[in-house]
Amino acid sequence: MKKLFSMLFIVTLLGLVFTACGNDKDEPEAPKAQNLESVHEQGEHYFVFDIDKNKDKGTIYMYQIQFAPGAPKMDLRVNVPASFNQSSNVYTLTGTGLVAERYVESMESDNKWVPMPGDQYKLNDLMCTVNPSAKQYSISFTAHGGKFEESGKLK
Repeated sequence: MKKLFSMLFIVTLLGLVFTACGNDKDEPEAPKAQNLESVHEQGEHYFVFDIDKNKDKGTIYMYQIQFAPGAPKMDLRVNVPASFNQSSNVYTLTGTGLVAERYVESMESDNKWVPMPGDQYKLNDLMCTVNPSAKQYSISFTAHGGKFEESGKLK
């Protein structure tokens, strides 16, 4: 009888051990990073959203962006805090007082991204949502005395 209880006890312990040791891959793993580009025609402005969920940050690249009619077109990037809503699969990037960096071709330096000088070039009230499933984005911010708003499709 004692031997039977010992065997039942050992079998029960083994069952508990194997039940507790689940596979970490049981739940689908969300992507750690996304690099999403907006749909655009040749010569038009466009965006690339480079988002790293694990670090809660993202970089928005803005190509051929123009803040006012007649102003020069620029290539800019800005680092932004990011969050991810797993249930809706939407990235949200928000911030204010963000320093944009401008891409500058320079023979003197390897660093091609240079911070824009002055408060007028800071991006304020930035609100950006990116939905990879629906292949849509929206972005709005104020900078250089004006408001920029756009929504569109992702590639």
